[in-house]
Amino acid sequence: MKADRRLLLVLGSLSVGTALAVTVISTYLPVLAVDSSNALVVGALVGGEGLFGIVMPGLVGAYSDRVSHRVSDRLRLLVGCAVVLGGALLAVAAVTWLGGRSVIGYAVALVALYAGYYALLAPYWSLYPDLVPPDQSGRSRSVESTFRVIGVGLALIAGGLLLDLWAPLPFVVAAVVLAAVTLVLVLGLRARWPQEVTGGSGEGTRAAVLGLLADPHIRNLCVANTLWNFALSSLRAFVVLFFTIGLDRSTTFVSGVIFPAVAVGLAVAAPASGWLADKVGHVPVLMVALVGYAVGMAIPGVSQQPWLIAVIPVVAAGAATVMTLPFSVLMRLLPESDHGTASGLFGLSRGFGGTLGPIVTGGAILVFADVFADTHGYAVLWLVCSAALLVSIPFLWTLRGDERLG
Repeated sequence: MKADRRLLLVLGSLSVGTALAVTVISTYLPVLAVDSSNALVVGALVGGEGLFGIVMPGLVGAYSDRVSHRVSDRLRLLVGCAVVLGGALLAVAAVTWLGGRSVIGYAVALVALYAGYYALLAPYWSLYPDLVPPDQSGRSRSVESTFRVIGVGLALIAGGLLLDLWAPLPFVVAAVVLAAVTLVLVLGLRARWPQEVTGGSGEGTRAAVLGLLADPHIRNLCVANTLWNFALSSLRAFVVLFFTIGLDRSTTFVSGVIFPAVAVGLAVAAPASGWLADKVGHVPVLMVALVGYAVGMAIPGVSQQPWLIAVIPVVAAGAATVMTLPFSVLMRLLPESDHGTASGLFGLSRGFGGTLGPIVTGGAILVFADVFADTHGYAVLWLVCSAALLVSIPFLWTLRGDERLG
């Protein structure tokens, strides 16, 4: 069975909205909240995302397996979660406009936002192994990642400009885009609504999770994925502050110079990495990307020379590859059942990384503020992220001989 191109485009389209939403929050909310707090509080605020990532995907994924018999059942659950996420984005906009940028107000809005976001991921990710054959997993994730890069790019480049125009505007725009792409997904899959999907194995959630983790390659992939998301969530939380506070640059500079350089690397690697992984193997592609990503991330920790802007696209390409391929690897390792539970387990590993990353990095920024005095401690961000990526390499290496990965 071959997945047609239209299916891959429709499936991937939702990622524009979800990536835009979470990137706008994690990148620009710290800029608004830092005036009434400090780096550790900001890290905890953004790192709260990971707490929901630990709890919600597993619960919702297992629930999705129990109640979903057709594609329409997965979509019904997905739409409900999207409504919560969109409403929470509008609540963040309202707090920014009316609430005096209160950390407490943001925290309340983020509870709903992160709950909706991580609950949405489980039925969404489940659609991929339900509808896409394993030998096209890389291509399908490249399409999804390309849409995700578009969402991230819109958030990073347009977000700062919108923030300068009117502080609540990035969050309002993100809510509108999310609603639009959710509609595209639901209507685009209309012909497949009656199609049956794989449910649970009937063993119960705990037994299903333990069964998946009994596979050492799935287990090691989850550990590596935790470390990759540790680095990514740390970067999202503090990269703007590194430039605005650490280097005394404006958000317009970040949006107009730094993030376009990031977008170049993302735009090249996101569509190419999945196709390449399907051709030559997932582990070799990920290994090369990880080494370049980790080494490149360490450089700004020791030097902030202007020429380093030229390195940004290379590092971003490595990041895009690591963002694209992990779920494709999981799709090839999965059994025939428990797709929702497996998606939840994958989300759980993301959640652990997403929780620990901003909190640990925020603490490191405070502890090493005197050591990295020129950047008020923010340069340590890059060294912490690089270390997490390097530690993940041995876990990825154990997957190299698995025939399921090609």
